[in-house]
Amino acid sequence: MRFPLPHAVVVPVCLTIGVLAVIWALLAFRSERRFLSTAMRATGLVQSLIAERMERSTVYFPVIRFTTAAGVIVTAKSKTSRSSGYPIGKTLPVLYDPDHPEDLEIDAFWSRWLIVIGATFLAVIALAIGIGTLLSRP
Repeated sequence: MRFPLPHAVVVPVCLTIGVLAVIWALLAFRSERRFLSTAMRATGLVQSLIAERMERSTVYFPVIRFTTAAGVIVTAKSKTSRSSGYPIGKTLPVLYDPDHPEDLEIDAFWSRWLIVIGATFLAVIALAIGIGTLLSRP
């Protein structure tokens, strides 16, 4: 049994979600570009993993030790996680904020751009549904 939603609900909801997702994608893109413009590169070593239980799975955030360009040794938890974790002892390229070296990212395409890609995808889908529903009005 199907219960179609009326156009009066689908159009404004999807268009609102789409516009908000566009704003989110633009802000995430701007934030990442700002971070990349000042970030320094280093090679880090996975010291340990911090497990965080999600609803149906566990994700592992690596604790990485690296040396900054100024020679300071920093140990910090990455914002990037994996369900399988990173092997302890593995070396990883990292990007860090020179003013706050504990604010690091693993230097990989997906860890840098996943939020932007996800927000863009949500925007495209929501706007397509909203515009498609608006144009298909009887």
